[in-house]
Amino acid sequence: MSKKVGRSFWWLWLIANVIGNMLLSSFVWEDPYDLRSRIFLNEILHGVGISIAQSLVLRDRFAKEGWWLPLTLWGWILGLAIVFFLPTLSLRSHAQNMPSLSILMIDFAIIGTIVGICQWQLLKSFRAAGVWLISSPIALSLSTFGLYLGYMAKSTILASALQGAIYGAITGFTAIKVLRSPKVRK
Repeated sequence: MSKKVGRSFWWLWLIANVIGNMLLSSFVWEDPYDLRSRIFLNEILHGVGISIAQSLVLRDRFAKEGWWLPLTLWGWILGLAIVFFLPTLSLRSHAQNMPSLSILMIDFAIIGTIVGICQWQLLKSFRAAGVWLISSPIALSLSTFGLYLGYMAKSTILASALQGAIYGAITGFTAIKVLRSPKVRK
């Protein structure tokens, strides 16, 4: 690890997650999309934005950081596909316009688990890497509070900013813990 991780890393990680979450998704709040389609499109764009932003922050932080972008994207795509195409999960159900907060939290926990497993493949050389497997689903699940609040206020920017801030704050603390931990010796 050639760069230190501390408070400035956490702020950089938080800002990157907020910007990565907001940047691309601000284009899908237009009327041609129903709310479920907007959520699905937003999450695809959140995955792309967050993957790029996180990979930029992780430059020179650990040896395999070059794989962060493709593995994170793969995790988001796979997680969204599972949540969207399984009929019992909310993003495909047509029972109501906005899925309930509890359903969204479960869906995002599933996505977070898959993203976390993909990212953990790169972090497993650190002694504290297992914490990432717990933090990622919890962070993404809790980020739905921000998403839900923003959608209720009919503001995609607010939804994206709050979701990115919650996700970034939690995973930022975890990233510091993991990257500061000693490497596992084989």
